[in-house]
Amino acid sequence: MLYIKGTALWAKVFEPDTKFVPEGQYTIKVSVPAAEAAELCEQLDSMAQAKLTEVVKEQPKLKALLSTTPAYTPEYDEAGNETGNILFNTKLKAVLTRRDGTKSYQKPIVVDAKRTPMTGKELIGNGSKVTVAIDAVPYMMPATKSVGVSLRLKGVQVIELVEYGASAASMFDEEDGFVTSAVAKDDASDT
Repeated sequence: MLYIKGTALWAKVFEPDTKFVPEGQYTIKVSVPAAEAAELCEQLDSMAQAKLTEVVKEQPKLKALLSTTPAYTPEYDEAGNETGNILFNTKLKAVLTRRDGTKSYQKPIVVDAKRTPMTGKELIGNGSKVTVAIDAVPYMMPATKSVGVSLRLKGVQVIELVEYGASAASMFDEEDGFVTSAVAKDDASDT
């Protein structure tokens, strides 16, 4: 098992996302500064290269046709500029269908900083600090002639929560100063 420590983006870890996969899949992207991600990137690249070597050994005719697909991508801001961070996109199918047609259901473990299970009452928003546990699984996709490593989501530990969908008012601290008239009238009637 490998661990990715970074900033959460687009976490769907309590309910599976069915937009592109009808039976659903759990996903979370993790943004990690490039310097901190270097060792993990090397490890994943090494796994992909080992899979490429294995496939070429089994099917030498494919040597010139195969390419490797990295298990990570650079992160870009809204303007299209690289941020200096690396994105790791982790996924877990909600339903596995076996060859005999039977199905098994799976979901990632989600815990807080003290390893207490989270129920989904508080949703993980972009900017949350997380540690994500993954299984790195090498693959060869015959259709695209590509070799890579799939990052299968196993669990998420939320270190610092930025709650998804928090109200706009919760973004600010209360300060002395201007008070809208509707609130001022309500406060005056309380006395």
